[in-house]
This record gives sequence, structure tokens and C-alpha cells, in this order.
Amino acid sequence: MKRLITMLITLAVLLTSFVIPFASFAEEAAENLTVDLGGGGEARAIDLAVFEESSAAFQLSITAPALRIEICCPTWSRPAGGFLTMSLFKFDKNYETSVAGNTIASKRHEEFDDNAWIGLDFSPDKPLEPGEYIVLLDEVEVGQQTGLWFLSPSENQIFYSDGKIDESGSIRSRITFLGKPDTYFGKLTKPQEEEIPDPVDSSDEPYMDYTMIFNDPDWEDIFQNPGSLTYEFDDDYLTFSIPFGSDDPQVQLLFNNITDEEGILVEKYPIMLMKVRRLNDTDPVTGEVFFFTETSPGPKAGNSFLFNYENTLDWQYVLIDLSSNKRCRDYLTGIRFDVFDHAPEGGELDVAWITFFETKSAAQKFNGDFSPYVKATEVPTAKPTAAPTEVPKPTDAAPTQAPATATGGSAPSEPTADKGDDKTDPGKNNDKKNNNTPLIIISAIVGVVIIAAVIGIVVMRSKGKKGKDGKK
Repeated sequence: MKRLITMLITLAVLLTSFVIPFASFAEEAAENLTVDLGGGGEARAIDLAVFEESSAAFQLSITAPALRIEICCPTWSRPAGGFLTMSLFKFDKNYETSVAGNTIASKRHEEFDDNAWIGLDFSPDKPLEPGEYIVLLDEVEVGQQTGLWFLSPSENQIFYSDGKIDESGSIRSRITFLGKPDTYFGKLTKPQEEEIPDPVDSSDEPYMDYTMIFNDPDWEDIFQNPGSLTYEFDDDYLTFSIPFGSDDPQVQLLFNNITDEEGILVEKYPIMLMKVRRLNDTDPVTGEVFFFTETSPGPKAGNSFLFNYENTLDWQYVLIDLSSNKRCRDYLTGIRFDVFDHAPEGGELDVAWITFFETKSAAQKFNGDFSPYVKATEVPTAKPTAAPTEVPKPTDAAPTQAPATATGGSAPSEPTADKGDDKTDPGKNNDKKNNNTPLIIISAIVGVVIIAAVIGIVVMRSKGKKGKDGKK
């Protein structure tokens, strides 16, 4: 019995030694406040490891000391599959100036598991001071899927994709403050981005070779793999209909069925513009376009543009800057048009046309009228032939016969008459009788020569016969 009591006391002491530190840790954790930095809504994964130079970043402003900044990273169910460097910079004017400054903190994260929270840590003695910062995520390993969760926009975060602001969303992230401050997020400074002037030789015209005006059912040839939607052509537009309960309604548009060209050169025509119209107040206000290129022939995570429709039932323009995503490069060969990001209540959308421009300013001032840029149908004409050689004027001298073929040479080819082409010259006498006069004179002279030759032959034969008779 004494041995049993001794064992129970020992066990109690051991449990106490574990429980007390755990309770202390829980108490310490409870004393610090963790707050989400990202927005809400349905999350979608973005793969950063498509190109070596791919990066993402977000800007935040805090008004209280912090102990940890972290992000949630999917690896598409691959254990020990993520590779990423996370760095922190003081915000200064804009993205470029900020990341060119001194690094406050940086950590390389390798072989982390799917949906792991990775971050930068600070101690209670030296917490991250209040201020405005940029967190940079880069140095991925191409082919080793390393992603971010993309959410709806957040007032507490400015998201950057490959160094450019992407206002369509934010990434899943959070921050742990020291203690429980009453206020913790400050107002974000709008970056002072330098405006790049349009190229001097840029055109304001839409790219007509790849302008799709959906007033003809023949455009159905470019549609492939419609998912949970139907479409119908009207006289002036195309209507997409999405049934109730649809998730991710979409259709692919393949541009290789439009012309024989390789596709749309993104460097030349980076701006995509659509004219659309929502038909019901309950229709969703978010859509998505995935891009297909030579290096990415199908839809991939991160290879898309999420955009918002205006909450109206009037016709509206949707502008997408293809250059805002560095993965969209070289030739654009098609798109996957997710009419609505999600449509649990169904919906309808009219699409009048899709076109492309060289500059954003050209797209913004386009009034939707293509008639000045539509070339008139050219009536095919016969290819021009060599100018006919002018017939020399007749002279008084009798024409000579064509010489016999010389040894080693060839007879000159006879001119062929033009068939079906009226080559008359209004500056010349085109009377057919007058034009035939030289030919009649030549024929008469040739006929006289032939008759004289025949008479001469007959006379010579007659003389020869007489001579033979005299000898006999």
C-alpha cells in the first residue's frame, strides 16, 4: 500500500510539472492578441513557384508593438514541399523604394507542410515597433508548389503581385500583438507610384484581328468545355446563363481558331476590355479570367485575374491589365472565362464584345464603336501583269520573214493574245478596222510572193521538159 501511495504522489508531481508550464504558456498566449490581416470570402490558392522571379508582398500599418507576422501557405497536399523567403522592410513612399531599403528581418522557410503558418518572430524585449511595413515573399523554387491563399480585399492590407498593386484581393495573414492593445491597425499610405507614359508610337485603335463581337453564332467555334453554363447568341450580344447552385461556372475561349497568328503578344496588347451586362440584382459581382500562354497552356493557380462588376444592370466595361501578372507573357493563346467566381443562386450575363488595346488610356477612352476601324471588304482583283509592249507603227518597207532557227538557239516565241482583258488605251485610236490595216497589207504582200514563186516553178519545169524532148 505504501508503495502504491508513493507511486501516486510521484505521478502527481510529474503531472504538476507539466501542467504548470502549460498553464503559464496558455496564460501568456491569452495575454497576446492575434488578429487577421486578410479579408474574407472564398479563398483561392495562388502558386508562386511558376516562374523563378515571382514574388508577392503586402503592406500593413500597426499602432502597437507586435511579436509575430505570419502567412498561411498551401503546398497542394505535398508534405515538406514549400520553399519561401519572408522579409520585412520599412515602408518608404512605394514598393520599389521600400524593398530597396534595409531589411528589418528575414527568414528562409523550407520544406514546410501544406497550409503551414510561417512567419517572422520578435521577442517581448524587442518587439516590432509601431509603423508601416512591407512584407516580401520571394525566392521560391520553380516546380516546388508554394502558394498563398487569396481572399477578398482588406482595408488593413495592400497586396502586391510581382511588385504591382493588385486591388482585387488580399492574402491570408495575421499578426500577434504584445498584450491586448485597444487599437492596433493604422491608416495605410497610398503608394506614390510613378506613372509610366504611353509609348510615343502607341495606337489608340482596338486590335481588330482579335476583336470578338458576339453578334454571330459562328463565334461558337472558339468556345470549348463549358462548365455548368449555357450560352445563346442574340443579334448584338451573347448571353451566358448559369443554373441555380453552380460553382465556378466557366467556358474556355481558344484564340487559335480566330487567325493563323500565334496569339496576342502581351507586350504589344496588354489591355483586355469587355462590354458586359448583369441581368438580375441577385447576380454575383465577381468574375475571374484565367490566361493561357505558350508556357502555360491551361488554367493554373495564380494564372488569373479576379475582377469585380459594378453593381448595376446597365452595360459596363471591364478592364483587365494583363501585364499586372508577370506570368502572363509572350503570346496569349486563350482564356478561361469564369463568368462569376461563384454563383450559388445562378445568374445571367450578357457579353457584347471582347477586344485588346496597346495602352490603358486607349481602352479607357474607347466609346465602344468599332465602325471606324472595320475595313471595307475588298473585291479581289486579278494580279497585275507586265505592261504590254507597244506595237511599232507600220513603215513603208515590206516586213521580213522570221529567220530560220539558228544552230544552238531557239525560235522566238510568238506573242499570245490577251483573253478577256480590254487593254484599250483612251489616248490611242481604238478603231478595230484601222488596227487591222497593217495585217491586211502584210497578208496581201505574202500572197503575191507565194503566187510569183509558184509561177516561176511552173515555167522552169516547162523549159526542162522541152530540152529533154529536143535531145530525143
